[in-house]
Amino acid sequence: MLNFGPDGSTRAARPDEDTQRPWIPLSRWQLEQGVLTFTDSRTERRFAAELNRPTLGGEWRTLTLLGGWWCSQAEVEAASRVLTNPTGVPTAMTQPLIPEIMATPAYPVQAIRAAREGRVVVCFEVDPGGTVRNPQFVELTDEIFRGPSLDALMQSHYKGWSDDLNGPARPACRSFIYRLDQIY
Repeated sequence: MLNFGPDGSTRAARPDEDTQRPWIPLSRWQLEQGVLTFTDSRTERRFAAELNRPTLGGEWRTLTLLGGWWCSQAEVEAASRVLTNPTGVPTAMTQPLIPEIMATPAYPVQAIRAAREGRVVVCFEVDPGGTVRNPQFVELTDEIFRGPSLDALMQSHYKGWSDDLNGPARPACRSFIYRLDQIY
């Protein structure tokens, strides 16, 4: 969970079973030309999000890794419980998404022949039944990887959490890395 304060502060709390760990301070958030940025010094991840998207999300980077992140707004009642739990330990707002089927993309033959490598970050929603919907490409280094990444994502499925399929969806992201030395 992330909390962006009006004073520029950024805090994070990470799920641990049925509870949240205490809030951890991150760097101050900054806004330049419609891009929100902040850093987690513990993991050395730099987060960036373009604010023209319908939901808050984007990519994170370290010197050697790249990933995606996507947030949905917490209900005010749930967020206030996180801050006022009498035990001093914030409670979880949502349970983590649990993958049931995680499909792997096929490396495109044309990319192998052309010795192309790349990476893809796709953010999406998971409905209460565990089905992936509304994928959005956050990063795509080469169009040749769009189809296989989308196919793998749409073949994936998560453990459902409600019988009410019209309930609110949860945000998620997946990264796909295409490297020639990892073709089996």
